[in-house]
Amino acid sequence: MIRQKRSSLLISLVLAVSALSLSPVQAANKRVAIASLGPHSVLKLVIDGFKAGLASQGLKDGEGVDYVYKDANFDPSLVAQVLTALEASDPDLLLTVTTPITQASKRVIRDKSLPIVFAPVTDPVDAGLVKSWDKGSARFVGASNLQDMDTVIGKSKAILGKVSTMGLLFNPGDANDRVNVKYAEAAAKRAGVELRAISVETVNDIPSRVEALKGVDFIYLIPSSMLQPSLAVVAASAKRNRIPIVNASPAGVKDGHVLAAVSVSWRDVGRQAGLLAARILKGAKPSDLPIFRPRPADHRVLLSAKRFDTLGLSIPAAFKDCKCVM
Repeated sequence: MIRQKRSSLLISLVLAVSALSLSPVQAANKRVAIASLGPHSVLKLVIDGFKAGLASQGLKDGEGVDYVYKDANFDPSLVAQVLTALEASDPDLLLTVTTPITQASKRVIRDKSLPIVFAPVTDPVDAGLVKSWDKGSARFVGASNLQDMDTVIGKSKAILGKVSTMGLLFNPGDANDRVNVKYAEAAAKRAGVELRAISVETVNDIPSRVEALKGVDFIYLIPSSMLQPSLAVVAASAKRNRIPIVNASPAGVKDGHVLAAVSVSWRDVGRQAGLLAARILKGAKPSDLPIFRPRPADHRVLLSAKRFDTLGLSIPAAFKDCKCVM
């Protein structure tokens, strides 16, 4: 009887081991590291969109992918430290948020086989990351937030009426900002609008630089890593000089800091990057994938009823029923 029980127990153990060996092994989650320039509501939209893009392809947070996040708190001296720490986490893919972070990753990340997806980089060709918009490089691919300047100026004319001068602030040390100036110059020339571009080396320079733009019909606030986080300073200076602001981000519209926004959805830019990341995590190479570039149809207009009232302006009839007035 004892021998029979032992035999039955042995058979049960063999069957149990066999069942375990035949059952599918749970695949480990992919690890995605996220390096951002700093904590900001607009950059958070990019990251949220990125995660949504991955989730739509079956790679949800904790179910297929795990995230590791670090930012440099908008301190350039911390960027290399952030990237080095994230590389040490042994990720399968790195998301770099903003051009400065992405360009630094080219220099700092030692593992040249680590795929890097950027979102956003305004002009990845000009930034030296890829050779063309048609496809990524061996390491880099991602999504641009490059505004169509012809669309921006055309929408601004529709919002403000007659426009003959346009002001633009830019950080000469930021590749993204310089690219925006280049595209704005070309579009302004085509539209017959005089562009006054003023450089801003530090945040402390903003009030005096805005003062130098006094008299322009409006300021277009580009998606700058320096200027967007300093929106409150730019808006206060513009208000003192009664200059309307058209922002490249929806930020500041609802609370009346800016007159309007003509913007590309930052969340959608992030989502497009997430879709590219999902394809890479499933086996595609960055060099096989195209760069996402916004089209004119991807631009959205928002108007601030409060700011229109403050400036003594009327919302144009064309926008009365647009459902875009906040």
